[in-house]
Amino acid sequence: MIQNFKLTVNNQFIVIGVLLFSMLFTSCASKKDVLYFQDIESRGTIEAAQEKLVIQKNDLLSIIVSVSGLDQAAAKPFNLPAISTETAIGANVAVQRNQAYLVNENGSVKMPGLGEIKVSGLTKTQVVDKVTEKLTEFIIDPVVNVRLLNFRVTVIGDVARPGTYNIENEKVSVIEAIGLAGDMQISGSRQDVLIIRENEDGSKTTAQLDFTKNDLFTSPYYYLKQNDVVVVDPNYAKVQRSASNPNTGIFFSLASLLLSVIVIISR
Repeated sequence: MIQNFKLTVNNQFIVIGVLLFSMLFTSCASKKDVLYFQDIESRGTIEAAQEKLVIQKNDLLSIIVSVSGLDQAAAKPFNLPAISTETAIGANVAVQRNQAYLVNENGSVKMPGLGEIKVSGLTKTQVVDKVTEKLTEFIIDPVVNVRLLNFRVTVIGDVARPGTYNIENEKVSVIEAIGLAGDMQISGSRQDVLIIRENEDGSKTTAQLDFTKNDLFTSPYYYLKQNDVVVVDPNYAKVQRSASNPNTGIFFSLASLLLSVIVIISR
């Protein structure tokens, strides 16, 4: 009887030991670690920050010149030649799409008939105004359309679909970018999402955004710029799990089996 009592006590210590050891490798995620915008009110208006998109060196621009009248031929000398694209096997068809302008290291583009025009540091509206002013010397009522062709953002880290995404409408918030990447994983850290932004001079600036707070909307990094990188780090629990022995799960299974055998034998 004394031996059975000792064995029972030993079993209890084994159970407690296994449970304590298990707690070292498991953790519970609370709502404050998972829910977005926890301090936002159910009703109300939040003014999101508005950052103007400016042209940078090495950007790709589409600048198309036309006229408001019927004489479209007058605008032809100021456009790059249309390129050909292969639409079928062995068939090349010229499409009405002009070649792109690459903003050079001086921050300029060289347009036919107008020469070199400084565009870096300007918004698209300012580029339109600048090109239009030069065109009025040659044609009446010019119409200028400018598009940024290389607006893309990269989302990496603990998201469902990390990758680089092209943004056709040239405007995307960090929330939309996370959505394009399939949302954060449940293990993604919502309190310190990193934004990496390249400046005009090639330097980088960074910012930490907290997706659990509504002041995210007023951050100057709420709307992303071309070539921004969004980094979602895994939370502490996932980092700890990745650092632990990969055979931990097998160990727990064996320990559970051994514990069951001991309990059966001791009865």
